[in-house]
Amino acid sequence: MKKCLIVSVFLLAASLCFAQITGNVEVYGGAALFDETGGMNGPETVYKSASVSAGISGGVYFNESIGLKAYLDFLIPLAFTADPDGGTALTRNDYDFLLGMDEFFGVVYNVVKTERLKVPVMAGFHGKLFFSTISDYFTTAINSGIGLGIGVEYAFSKNWYILARVNGSFDFLGFSIMTPPEGGPKFDMALIRTWGFVPHIGIGFRF
Repeated sequence: MKKCLIVSVFLLAASLCFAQITGNVEVYGGAALFDETGGMNGPETVYKSASVSAGISGGVYFNESIGLKAYLDFLIPLAFTADPDGGTALTRNDYDFLLGMDEFFGVVYNVVKTERLKVPVMAGFHGKLFFSTISDYFTTAINSGIGLGIGVEYAFSKNWYILARVNGSFDFLGFSIMTPPEGGPKFDMALIRTWGFVPHIGIGFRF
């Protein structure tokens, strides 16, 4: 009897906790601007990029205020420059292939929450990848740091909402993997300074 009571209390507590858990998924488009100074693969280089982006995000809320959220953006650079100190600058036209990805994962908190309007703010881990090819040299550049974000969500039905959001980031650690046409890959790591600005507009669904 005592064991049955303990099990019943546990199941009741678990059901009350999970009853408050909600989730959402979003699709969106926007832009991505990055300004980086780093020293990988030679002298210090300044990288600047402007991309169009499209992405998907998903979140889980433990109550109406706080939860966890993740973003994944795919970036198509329209403008890109790599300007090494004392070297020749490269532009977007010098690259045979250039594609990026932007990731953001962290804690989200609704500072405003009404029946129609929510204003979530977020802080957490940020990562960025760029894949490029020049003259059969394939390079993967990986940056990591911290991110902050703020958005506005307006519900036009019980489950659906539109959104506008801005994510910012500061990356301080960079890795690169360069694969030449012959021979094995070459690895490099350096401290960097990369500022990112990524605005979004899109649509979301709550469940």
